[in-house]
Amino acid sequence: MSEEMKLIQRVAVERDENGWWHHPGIPDFDGTEDPAPYKAWIAEQGLELKTWDMEAELDFHPYWDGEAHCNGWEPEAPGPEWFLMGIFDTDDGPHVQWARRKERCGACGGCSNGCQLDKDSPVAQP
Repeated sequence: MSEEMKLIQRVAVERDENGWWHHPGIPDFDGTEDPAPYKAWIAEQGLELKTWDMEAELDFHPYWDGEAHCNGWEPEAPGPEWFLMGIFDTDDGPHVQWARRKERCGACGGCSNGCQLDKDSPVAQP
């Protein structure tokens, strides 16, 4: 992890008039739609993600009749340690994405799924 990189944290969520929102700490990756830079950044941040769509939670929403909003959909976090990364529109409809820090093993600062941080990283907690 680069020393100048700031770890993304929970922030206050203020959805726009259509119900959409994205975390202001997510880089824009020069506007690319390639998911690889985002996935690399997530790994560098030491995050675990959970994503699902509005259809998984609601039986009906005006979005499916052509409305361009997700107002009224209030997805709940999978647990208290999760923070919102975004509520966004996709080709498959509205999606929500949550994140949390991976558990650190304590020996090198890596997560329980294998090391995610360099052992000399300032965020490693032996």
